[in-house]
Parts: sequence; structure tokens; C-alpha cells
Amino acid sequence: MRYWLLILLIPFALAACSNDDDEVIPPSPLPVFKSDVQVKKLWTQNVGDGVDDVYLNLKPAVTERWVFAAAISGELVKIDRATGDVVWEVETERTITGGVSAAYGVVAFGTGDGEVVVLNEEDGAILWSKKLDGQIMAAPAIAADHILVQTLSGRLHGLKREDGAVAWLYDTSIPILTLRGESSPVVVGEVTLAGFANGKLAALDTNTGFVGWERSIGQSEGRSELERLIDLDGRFWVSGKTVYAVTYQGNASAIDIPSGRLLWTRKMSSYSGVSEFLSQLYVVDDDGKLAALDAVSGTDLWLQEGLRGRRLSAPTAYDRYVVVGDFAGYLHWLSYQDGSFKARVKVSSRPTRNPNAKLGQAEPKRTEDGLRAEPVVYQDIVYVQGNGGAVAAYQVIEKK
Repeated sequence: MRYWLLILLIPFALAACSNDDDEVIPPSPLPVFKSDVQVKKLWTQNVGDGVDDVYLNLKPAVTERWVFAAAISGELVKIDRATGDVVWEVETERTITGGVSAAYGVVAFGTGDGEVVVLNEEDGAILWSKKLDGQIMAAPAIAADHILVQTLSGRLHGLKREDGAVAWLYDTSIPILTLRGESSPVVVGEVTLAGFANGKLAALDTNTGFVGWERSIGQSEGRSELERLIDLDGRFWVSGKTVYAVTYQGNASAIDIPSGRLLWTRKMSSYSGVSEFLSQLYVVDDDGKLAALDAVSGTDLWLQEGLRGRRLSAPTAYDRYVVVGDFAGYLHWLSYQDGSFKARVKVSSRPTRNPNAKLGQAEPKRTEDGLRAEPVVYQDIVYVQGNGGAVAAYQVIEKK
């Protein structure tokens, strides 16, 4: 119980300690700019009520043909990536907290009860499920023969993809106080990378669980538990043979994957994560400032402070843009060159008509969509899932 109380309080504590004056940073007003690119919404779908009022980070899983998205109340949908049409929808009767992944013909998600569930991609039928030792707050990683699932207890489970049998288990100690969330494991060839609440990043053999290396991304400092909090909670990013990661109240670092050798590190604090594209690394710090760093050396390139205090998602870079969402449901496109604003859209859910409502009866308004989950980019199309259940696809179609 003590553990859960501490985790639930962390989102509020973060705001209270996010600057030197220990005051909550007020959201910056929306920047005023002249848009010089046009963004087209390709389609929108609703997935239940999204995360409802729970602090979760549910993002869609995007494959070559499909988009899969889930809601905390148990709805899981398969969407045609090109048209936005729903192919199937299943009511899993689970509390989905760990996001959804899809690969190798299966779809996997984790629950608040510590259960991992695997479905057939074709029709949504459940293939198997397995109860693990703690709540699952991150999307599983799917490899050729294994599914990798991380729990809040500090354990990474290597399960056989065919039937869920335990192949191996990696266990690490975690501090009493942690952020509410978990970074998702990432499979790179025969290596699985996983970040933990103690600020460590580990590389393990995907088939055997053998630990290749472990590295701390920063060191705990301060007198109180809150001051010593260091957590690799946000998304880390793999590019070639390098992994980039950032911790809350820790460092941003680049690590060589085969050897575990530290390439560079610098002081930085973030709970959302990083993105790399064309040798530039993008980081949103815990104040909401978006920074671009040289991915080779870690040196500063530019800093955009116009979204400070707007509780940004992790950034995603592609083509000539960096895309980031905010607490009010706005999706922002910025220039990769200098961080200037290029375009902005508001992501919102479509009202669902109650078939039993009388003609002319007013429908209740849906809760506004904040964007906590990072945008997902596939073939230069941006997919995003709002807190309120909206799943939308956008494309830059014309330079003005």
C-alpha cells in the first residue's frame, strides 16, 4: 500500500519540484506564428474513453497495414491504416494499463492486474494469457520467439511467444519512490534493452536473458527520497548501434549497444523520453522545454521554450519536423533546423451518439483530449492517441 501511495502521488510532486522556486510552472500560452506547412487529418476513430481519469500513457501500435489501439476499460480495436476503418473491435474485459504492441501476427497488452494477454492479429481472438508478479505499465516487446514484459516490481519477463511459458526472468531492485509509469522494452536483433525505475539501462540476450551490460543513466543526489528520485521512465531510442536515454533528475546519455560503452553523457532531467533522427537528438525536459542536441557529441543545437509548462509528450522526429503533443490536446510541428513552429492541430474525440437518446436530446460533451502518449510516425504519417480515446492520423501534404 505504501508503494502504491507513493507512485500515485508522483505526478503531483513532479510539478511541485520542477523549478528552483518549488512552484508549479504555469502553462505557456499557445505560440502565435504563421504556419508555412499544411497538415491534413486523414482519419479519426474513438477507442472507448481512452485512459479515462487515470494517469496512463497508451499509444497506438502501427504496422505496415494496421493500427491497434486500446482503452483502459478493455476495448481493443484494429484499424485499417490507410482508410481509418475499424476491422474488428473486441471487449477484453480487462483493465488495460500497459499499452499495446503488434508484430509477428500477434497483438499483446498488459493489465493492471499484472496479466499479459496475447491475441491473434487476424480476428482478435485471445491465444493465451499469463499472470505475472506486478502491474504492467508499459507495452510488451514482441520478438520472433519471445514476448518481453516489464512489471512495476522491477522484473523483466522473457516469455515464449507461442504459449507464454517463462523462458527467463531478470530482476532488479527498485527504490521506494518512483515515477508512475515504465519505459517499454526494445528488441534490437538478438538484444533486448530495458530501462528501470532505479535509473539503469540493461542489455540482455533476448533468447536466454543473459545480461550483456547494465549502466546507470545518472546518479541519485539530495537528502530526501524525492530529491534522490532517478527514474528511466520515458521512451529511449535506438539508432543503429547506439541507444539514447534520459532519466528524471539524471542525465541524457548515448551508449554503444554491443559493448555498453558510454559515448557521451550530460546533465538533463526528463520523464517523457527522447527521439533521434538524422544525427540530432530531441529531448523534452521536465519543465517542457524542447532541446535539440548533436547525437554524436551531445552538444546543444537549439532550445525551444515556447511550450514550457504545457506537460509535453515525448517528441518524435521525422522528415524535416519534430512533433510533440501537449496537455490541452494540441499537436505541434516544429522545424528540425531551429525549433521554430511550423503547424498545429487540435486532436479531439468525435462524440458518440447514444442510440437510445430521444430526438433533440442534448448529448454530454466528451472530456477534452490531452496528449500524454508520444506521436508514432510510420512512412511520414503521424499517428496519435489522445487521453480521451481519439486515435487520429495526420500528414503534411503541401508546402505553402
